[in-house]
Amino acid sequence: MQNKLTHHHLTAEAVNDKHGQAILLTQQDGIEEPHSVLVHPFQLRAVCEQFGIIASDPQAAKTIATLQRRMKGLHERIEALADWMAEHSDHRHADLSYETTQLHALLDLAGEWCADFDSEHAPPAVESDSTTAQCTSAPAAQASLL
Repeated sequence: MQNKLTHHHLTAEAVNDKHGQAILLTQQDGIEEPHSVLVHPFQLRAVCEQFGIIASDPQAAKTIATLQRRMKGLHERIEALADWMAEHSDHRHADLSYETTQLHALLDLAGEWCADFDSEHAPPAVESDSTTAQCTSAPAAQASLL
């Protein structure tokens, strides 16, 4: 992060005063003495939000609504899969193609939702091999998904 920004006749500089971190804004206009004001970063942000230069609350609300919608969709899929496994799956003579299809759909959704995250925080890729699938009870399979 840079500690100083100059834009035309305005200079903004990150400084520390007796109260902690601050931003020193200095305006040089012509040959007159420069005018300076020392503001806290939160004060500067509040001013920018007040005049619509940056938006915090509307964007945060939109992001939260998007995440809630996505999480509800994920919950519905997981719930349907858990219900199907508990009520309809024949684990003793299992053809796990339905479960595999649903799990791949969940993986696709999660991958799409995580695509914008930093690669260092992304979950590791999961390799699937249908030949190594093991038959387990529905509760054990559900627990392994959690």
